[in-house]
Amino acid sequence: SMSSAGIAQRAAVIAILSLAAATATPDAQADTRLQPAQHARVALIADHTALRPGQAFMAGLRTTHDEGWHTYWMNSGDSGLATRYTWTLPAGAQAGDIRWPFPERLPFGPLTNFGYSGALLLPAEISVPREAKPGERFRASLRARWLICADTCIPDEATLALDLPIADDAETSADAPLFRETLARVPTPLRAPNGHSWRDATHVATQIDGADFAKDAARIEVFPLTPQVVASSAIEARLGADGALRFRHPASDAFDRMPPRVDWVIGVQRRDGSFNAFQISLPGDDARAP
Repeated sequence: SMSSAGIAQRAAVIAILSLAAATATPDAQADTRLQPAQHARVALIADHTALRPGQAFMAGLRTTHDEGWHTYWMNSGDSGLATRYTWTLPAGAQAGDIRWPFPERLPFGPLTNFGYSGALLLPAEISVPREAKPGERFRASLRARWLICADTCIPDEATLALDLPIADDAETSADAPLFRETLARVPTPLRAPNGHSWRDATHVATQIDGADFAKDAARIEVFPLTPQVVASSAIEARLGADGALRFRHPASDAFDRMPPRVDWVIGVQRRDGSFNAFQISLPGDDARAP
């Protein structure tokens, strides 16, 4: 039997845990639209409640992963599989690709994967046909397929519906701020930077000159968007006194030859607490190519 001190201590721990659960993601916890999936809860949400003919809006899968479970980024790292969308839309409507927010590194035994845990939104832009008429409804469905992993991996999917009125005036939804926050973490393409990636005997090195985008960085995180070039472990990136950003990282075990271009995603956590992510495409040189 437990002592009274032990019981009090355990009660305190339970109280702290339930408080932590309540404060973790109040919006996600209370979101009644989320439906159960394998080790996650999912919903299809949009940034509008009413749509205007000819406008574009954002919609996407909202996922809250169970503790310890994760899904994958477009480059999944050492294993895994990116989430995929298949839209069924009204005639004349179009859907863009998933806008992938900046990922995290997920250790998985000896492997390192790239993806997401906790609460996630994967937005895509959808265009409403110009011919749509106020009074009609915009009905769409999304078949989302994903792989969710902890110490095992489970493929899962959901087909979810969106049904919004077409009106004279568009109306944003209560989810619009969540879309804005997510899109702020989606890497913006950097135009024609002066830099390149090349291979030496064991590593792939990168230099980006005039890397003003990395100024005032408290932390710089780099992910390879091009798969099988570098190892998936954390990359050490440094901004030199000359304004160039440099990183050199072991080549991937699956490395065959340097591709003509290598795409990188770079996250800059600034000293003022703000965060920006960038996508950069660099020419690839292979010093060991015949």
